[in-house]
Amino acid sequence: MDSTLCYIKNENNEYLLIHRNRKENDLNEGKWIGVGGKFEENETAEQCVIREVYEETGLTLTDYHIHGLVKFISDTWENEDMYLFSATGFTGELKTDCDEGELEWVAADKVLSLPTWEGDKYFLTPLLNGKDRIDMLVEYEGEKLIRCEDLTEKIRTLKSPLIKCPHGFSTRTGGVSDGMFATLNLGMNRGDEKSRVIENWNRFLDSAGIGSRSFVCGQQVHGNNVVIAGKKDIRPAYGKGKMNVCDGYVTAEPGIPLAIFTADCVPLLLHDPVAGAIGAVHCGWRSAAADIEKNTVSALESLGSKPSNIRAAIGPAIDRCCFEVGSEVIDAMRILIGSDIENYYDARGEKFMLDLRGVVRRRLEALGVRPENIDTVGNCTMCHPLEYFSHRGTKGNRGSLASVICL
Repeated sequence: MDSTLCYIKNENNEYLLIHRNRKENDLNEGKWIGVGGKFEENETAEQCVIREVYEETGLTLTDYHIHGLVKFISDTWENEDMYLFSATGFTGELKTDCDEGELEWVAADKVLSLPTWEGDKYFLTPLLNGKDRIDMLVEYEGEKLIRCEDLTEKIRTLKSPLIKCPHGFSTRTGGVSDGMFATLNLGMNRGDEKSRVIENWNRFLDSAGIGSRSFVCGQQVHGNNVVIAGKKDIRPAYGKGKMNVCDGYVTAEPGIPLAIFTADCVPLLLHDPVAGAIGAVHCGWRSAAADIEKNTVSALESLGSKPSNIRAAIGPAIDRCCFEVGSEVIDAMRILIGSDIENYYDARGEKFMLDLRGVVRRRLEALGVRPENIDTVGNCTMCHPLEYFSHRGTKGNRGSLASVICL
């Protein structure tokens, strides 16, 4: 079950609580808690909390903050993902009658002294103390608290000093997903919980300096198609909108985040600060061999770029230490970069260990991007399973990384 809980503070440093004493068969009967409730179909956490607060209190939130996710495990009730909010801005008149219970403004220093769930005090304490990020796991047997774990982990997003506009390469850290998706899974078709992936995207976009918003992404097919994106291509995570079949995007329009997904393949972000154009490219070996690099540079040139002005950042990907390929891959790369390929692989019996990031770098140089304008960010995705998702390393049982850039 997905739900929200919001603690609304007024100018008198009081929090709005509901004394749950009116609803029949209420599992919260007798408790003092914040305002919230269950998601409706296709709602986001933000949509749910705004609706629930209005329905229960008559107030419309104007300034609110999501702290994180509290995961409840129970042997009696349905497991629950509760998205925790606080709010300091609202309009409207407080209801005098609430179906859930009695509404009351309670002084901040009295909130923790009122009867509530024992586990609530563990996330309420940091919320009342102004902590920004709160992720927790709370487990009950009946009404007895048996476990409470702080899952809060700082998000780690990689950036390149060469790229002067908001951008980032994700890692696995700082999200809310579990199991093989732990913790910052950004893949929308991997089987992870939808609401958790949306929260992960909000955190990642914030960490990249872009802010929670809709973005451009496509159906990646390991080809060489590059789309010039516009506002028509923007869509929210899991939302309606155009889904292009392509492995790269470019744009010269401000405010349009471009995103691509990887889990071993090479992510490539590009920025021409002179022409004001950007690109995001998914470079698997097939896309690289099909010269998606050339198609991307050509698309940027159509937007006024010159290769010598382009800054390129190559993100975390599987490296020569782990990327075992057959002779057909080496042959394809030889066609792409010629005899220089000999510098980018090692023979291992009948197989070869390929430096795909090095190949992509070399191809960009051949296309006119200056060597000093190309940066490599992050480590081998297969060598560092706690930091990155790796398709090869997990035989496909994994989440997805993402890379994003925005003018």
